[in-house]
Amino acid sequence: MQTSDHDGVLVVAVSGELDMISVDKVGTALFEHLAKQPDGLVVELTVDFMGSSALSMLLELYARAQRAKVGFAIVATAVAAARPLMASALTQVLPVAQSVEEAVKSIQEERKPG
Repeated sequence: MQTSDHDGVLVVAVSGELDMISVDKVGTALFEHLAKQPDGLVVELTVDFMGSSALSMLLELYARAQRAKVGFAIVATAVAAARPLMASALTQVLPVAQSVEEAVKSIQEERKPG
């Protein structure tokens, strides 16, 4: 996992495999980032494999972000991430963006006072 700050929006790039073995470690790190209350959290999935446990973790992360009023988006350009999200219809539930830039801009627009 690599993190970068985009004007207060934290982008976390997740690579490798998100399976039953790795999802707890990745999820714990993402929940810790969220607990720091950034303006927004973007999860960029550049994974080679993503199992159902990862989908559950992303749903929980989104729910926690909503409760904490932290902007949230997922970028899933890798086929291994996009396919399970689409197959499970979670693209209808989770905020999915086409690029990190789009996700950051969307969160920043959401956060503007007015």
